[in-house]
Amino acid sequence: MNTLSAIGAAALTTLSLTTALGLPSAPHNQTFALLWLLFMVLAGLPLAFVDAVLVRRTKVLPLQALAPITRDSDLATFWRLLAPLAMLALMLLIAFSAYYATQGLVISSENIATKEIFPFLIVFLAMGFAWVGMARLLPYVAILVPAVLVLNVVLVPQTLQIHLLTPEQWQEIGRAVLLANGLGLGLYAWLVQQRLHDERASTTVLPVWLTQTLVGALTIAVGSAEGNLSVVCHVLTAVFACAILAEVIVRQLRERFMAKPIALGGVMLLIVAATYAATYVAFDYVMIVTVLVAVLGYAILTGWLMKISHARKALNMQSEALYNLWRMGIRIAVPLTVIWLLVGLAL
Repeated sequence: MNTLSAIGAAALTTLSLTTALGLPSAPHNQTFALLWLLFMVLAGLPLAFVDAVLVRRTKVLPLQALAPITRDSDLATFWRLLAPLAMLALMLLIAFSAYYATQGLVISSENIATKEIFPFLIVFLAMGFAWVGMARLLPYVAILVPAVLVLNVVLVPQTLQIHLLTPEQWQEIGRAVLLANGLGLGLYAWLVQQRLHDERASTTVLPVWLTQTLVGALTIAVGSAEGNLSVVCHVLTAVFACAILAEVIVRQLRERFMAKPIALGGVMLLIVAATYAATYVAFDYVMIVTVLVAVLGYAILTGWLMKISHARKALNMQSEALYNLWRMGIRIAVPLTVIWLLVGLAL
């Protein structure tokens, strides 16, 4: 996979999940865009290197990587549950994206049952593309990202307004950064594994992180157009974004010597069940908590428990100062951010 394909994968997932979270349609969306940039630097950038540490150290995806990493660091096998937890988080995000992608579709009351089928259709299409392999399709489907952004710029009136936000709105953006980018959940691992020949982790990670930062900020800032044309565009992005996330899960199962049809079929059944559950309010809370706990666990594992020499060698950063900055971010900024978000969710 070349750099452009990796960038396309990152852009599709960020655009789809950011839209599903409703941020482009939220009031004060331009102020939200500025906060997005802030959280992407404080929490997103340190987390972007977590998957790179695991994959470059072991040459396998997290589901397989955690066994040798916990063994080398003399850690309890409990920490190996982080990989299945992150995979569950990805399944919930796929269901969330599929369900909310079609919510703005206008259908006559006589065909209301048809609307209820669309989220499951997105899941089935996504699994089909995951079977084919998204790596070979990304150069062709990534064009959807600029197309959707241009459509929103043309159809949505643009006015520059900056507002003071409430603590709840700050937390909304913080959660969105961790939910919409697949940070620490395996997406970066899938991309990094296909570019292990790069001398430094930053060669792969930074272009992907910068793409997600800019695409997310632009998606929020320009707003979201209304009408079926806009919904169709978002449905298409959701199909391919879900396919990318599904392939991340299936690749990890296949590394555990699970046959591709069994892995894909099992994942599809779980996602279909999750898509049905997405109609309930409690689903959103379960998804958010699952993602935040997985991210917090990986931050603690790579920042506090993993051997320093192993992480330093895996990242191979240009200077010790840059490595120390990353270590401060993953040890302090990320855990504090996640704990703050979990507390805010409980209050």
